[in-house]
Amino acid sequence: MWKYPWGYREGFIITLSVMVAGFAMQLVKGSGVHLPGWPVNGIILVVFILYLILVHRYVKHPLIRWLSSSGAAIASISVFTLLVLLMGFIPQKDPQANDFLKMTGLDHITRSWAYLLTSLFLLIVLGFTIMRRTLPFSIKNTAFFLNHAGLWIVIVAASLGSADLWRLSMSVNEGQVSFTAYDAQNNGYRLPFAIKLMDFKIDEYPPRLGLMNNADGSLKIKKGDKLFEVVEGSEAQLDGWKMVVVHYYENARKNLNRYEPTSMEGAAPAALVLAVERSQRDTVLGWISSGSHKVSPSFLPLNHEVSLAMISPAPRKYSSSIRIYESMNEYEDFTVEVNDPVKYRGWKIYQAGYNEKKGKWSRLSVFELVRDPWLPVVYTGIFMILIGSLYLVWMGRSAKPTAKQ
Repeated sequence: MWKYPWGYREGFIITLSVMVAGFAMQLVKGSGVHLPGWPVNGIILVVFILYLILVHRYVKHPLIRWLSSSGAAIASISVFTLLVLLMGFIPQKDPQANDFLKMTGLDHITRSWAYLLTSLFLLIVLGFTIMRRTLPFSIKNTAFFLNHAGLWIVIVAASLGSADLWRLSMSVNEGQVSFTAYDAQNNGYRLPFAIKLMDFKIDEYPPRLGLMNNADGSLKIKKGDKLFEVVEGSEAQLDGWKMVVVHYYENARKNLNRYEPTSMEGAAPAALVLAVERSQRDTVLGWISSGSHKVSPSFLPLNHEVSLAMISPAPRKYSSSIRIYESMNEYEDFTVEVNDPVKYRGWKIYQAGYNEKKGKWSRLSVFELVRDPWLPVVYTGIFMILIGSLYLVWMGRSAKPTAKQ
């Protein structure tokens, strides 16, 4: 071992040593890496590329030749992949993470020194490998160049671009205008545009029926059981009881011992239910309601052990009609839905939430605003890898010998 030329064993030892050095730096410094934003990160990228070109062109040391070898490439890619896998298995930015994960940076891997040094080593190896194999360029190296250069671009853009990634939150009430969004530390930032919430709408699934334990108020449900939707005239079987929904009001308020339909804010779904016990033929008739922020829930006692309860309806779809102001006289109207963000001036505006306590009566909408100017660069790298892979498949098929006629 350690007799030149170095092989895979030396490659893995060196790469793992780089990663361990990163963890050691993390323990010593006690904080993660904060990369600079634009234009400093752009200058760093240009200098780094020039460094790789000049060293490849003028330095003929055996170490430089080894850095462009397959042993160095496979080792660096494997160790970098290990860090990426750890990032998938370990919750990132988890406030409940234990002290070991925080000290080593494993709960914020992309901001850790281990990630920085490992990815930097991989970029150096890939850079020298790309230049050695593709300079001078030939058509037969097209797939190699696309795959390796694409991976290089993805890692660079994802790493340097993290400093320019903005992820902010904004809460707006109906009829109000907001210029300010907040980050995870509740720092406020004034945006180059304003958002006015014109209207917030939410569609809900029908509420569901379930049996509730009188002792602790928990649902009595077994594995594999399902709750039944409340639809007027529907029937359901629950643990020996037959339930019949006699009346159902989507929006109702309580008046003495019954519910009446209403359109007032805070009205809750309510149903008149007939419950029949199959073995003893006991019959119970009464109103139940899931309640709301203004209406108390109502339960139907069936016996001393259980009561019939209505589960609050779950949201089916919610969306916001917004107006984005460039100035007082320049604006555009949009509709923001879950998984259907609005794109505006390099920002993506997502429907993130609402006042869950008020449910469908919410007049507040929560937006997530994301700006990632390096994302097109990442997509470019991914596209290059895809084209390179398809090119390899095509070349493999075209190289197969044809059968003689």
